[in-house]
Amino acid sequence: MKRNDTAGKHFKLGLLGMVVMILVTGCTSSPSTLISESRNSGFMSLWNTYADCKSTSDFVQAESDLKQLRSAHVQEPEVYEGFVLPLPARIERLVSNPASRVAVDVEAMVSACALHAGELALDQGHIDIARDLFVSVITLHDAEDAENSYYVLKARNLLGRLGQGVNISFNAH
Repeated sequence: MKRNDTAGKHFKLGLLGMVVMILVTGCTSSPSTLISESRNSGFMSLWNTYADCKSTSDFVQAESDLKQLRSAHVQEPEVYEGFVLPLPARIERLVSNPASRVAVDVEAMVSACALHAGELALDQGHIDIARDLFVSVITLHDAEDAENSYYVLKARNLLGRLGQGVNISFNAH
């Protein structure tokens, strides 16, 4: 009889363990899947806008894509209110929601798109718009260490080309 009691206890403990595992897995897998899907769709939308901006030869389209990227850059990070972790009240007040993180540098995407849109504007004769776009890249990277950033150097180079083009056109008349 002792052997059956021991086997019965082990069976009940094993069954209880499986039920707890199923409940825990079922409770935690659904929200995190939804959160990661929404993060992925936001990232993919951002990436598609960036790719569209870099590949287009239409200035109007590039400018529209740039506006979308800029709005994503200045947007407040999303707070995922669906994140619930059952904790005692004393510990729960010490836990904050996870920060929203994007896997890319949105500032770099904005800069690259602005440079491309500026080059398109320059090619189409919109010199003032091109100048504004190049200057916007420089002002976006206003930190001291950004002086040597790729985007600032490229924008300064394009502004230099812009100045040379204006001088040449004035000298030609």
